Amino acid sequence: MTFFPAAEHARVMSESLHLAVRTVHVLGMAVLLGGAGLVWLAARQRIASITALARTYEWLFWGAFGVLVATGIGNLGALGAPGPATRWGQVVLVKLSLVALFVVASAVRTLAVARIGDTAPVAVATWHERAYGATALSLLGLVALAEVLAHG
Repeated sequence: MTFFPAAEHARVMSESLHLAVRTVHVLGMAVLLGGAGLVWLAARQRIASITALARTYEWLFWGAFGVLVATGIGNLGALGAPGPATRWGQVVLVKLSLVALFVVASAVRTLAVARIGDTAPVAVATWHERAYGATALSLLGLVALAEVLAHG
């Protein structure tokens, strides 16, 4: 059995924790993006229970979004606060601004889903198709910004 010096053990644990946080962050985004794509596809196929599926997604969305916020803060903490004068800091600022707009639009979408009925199935499916298509496209844009942040 090999024993590590205390400093080496702390470094390995820190790297492992950071890897776990990043993994959970990526999995949270997979739930958001994959779920939005699933609801969009179901709306395009005009499945009968689209509103029930959308309501389920909304619960998953806000839970996963909370995980993304917590792990995103953890990632920023691990990397250090970016200066606003740096390119990386400017990209972070743009991303956080877009995330704020996305949250407002998502809250509107969630409230609409909570109030929507199944009385006009074609109109409801069309609304879901547009709302979740826009959600998926917005998330793809945020993922692209995340790639820029992670890899330059």
